[in-house]
Amino acid sequence: MELKVIPVLQIFIAILLMVALAKLVPESSYFWPFSLSLSVVLFILAAIIGLLAVYSFRQEKTTVNPIRLEKSSSIVSSGIYRFSRNPMYVALLLIIIAVAVYLQNITSFFIIPIFIIYITRYQIMPEERMLMLLFGEEFKEYCQKVKRWL
Repeated sequence: MELKVIPVLQIFIAILLMVALAKLVPESSYFWPFSLSLSVVLFILAAIIGLLAVYSFRQEKTTVNPIRLEKSSSIVSSGIYRFSRNPMYVALLLIIIAVAVYLQNITSFFIIPIFIIYITRYQIMPEERMLMLLFGEEFKEYCQKVKRWL
């Protein structure tokens, strides 16, 4: 696969970049009294989505490890996977959105589209190619029914 950095590390890198930008460009800060509350809600939502995704994988008795896709034993299309082919990445995205909201600095939001583009290109697309090789028509049909992100 083209993956160079595991997804959890990608989140830490994105968060570090967001914090660095917020510190480097303090004049881009804003004040919103509900930022902490919204950040907590987004983080909880991310945790729920992530846990539901892992639960769905455990129910199907297949690997959660994005580095070892060749060990996948089935396509998970039930539970939260009826709504998104990549709920774990949606959860990671919600985490960085939560951090951006918490930081209250416009520059932090610039990292979000970069994260989406990077994870799609270097994580999701290679995973999809591998799953297509492993499951063929079954995976193709699933892709036609369920969107990549939401």
